[in-house]
Amino acid sequence: MSKVKSYVVDTHAWVYYLLNELPDGADKAFYEAERGNAIIYIPTIVLAECVYLAERGRISLDYSELLTGLKIAKNFISIPLTLEIVEEMINIPLSDIHDRIIVATAKLTKSILVTRDKEIINLGIVKTVWNNW
Repeated sequence: MSKVKSYVVDTHAWVYYLLNELPDGADKAFYEAERGNAIIYIPTIVLAECVYLAERGRISLDYSELLTGLKIAKNFISIPLTLEIVEEMINIPLSDIHDRIIVATAKLTKSILVTRDKEIINLGIVKTVWNNW
């Protein structure tokens, strides 16, 4: 029996998914989860960032749209900020606290991180996917 593939998404990935604007590599991760062949973990910090961006008019999604994927797909799971994640983020050498939480979440869940962030990709701590497969 094979292990189900899992992904963690950053804020760009989640927003682009909701706007249907993902590149092929990132879109494949969501497609797998929609079909029940993978799990998408959404850190709660990603959802909080989305609320912040929506409130400031930086993204054109309302609150219900931001949570739609979580409500319709059983393979989309929110991951709360835990003590274990905080302890792991101490070891992540990034300046942005949100990115540190997201990378720590991917590392602890042993998931592929769906991100376009070059700093995270170049860090090489976790496997990433965006426009490559």
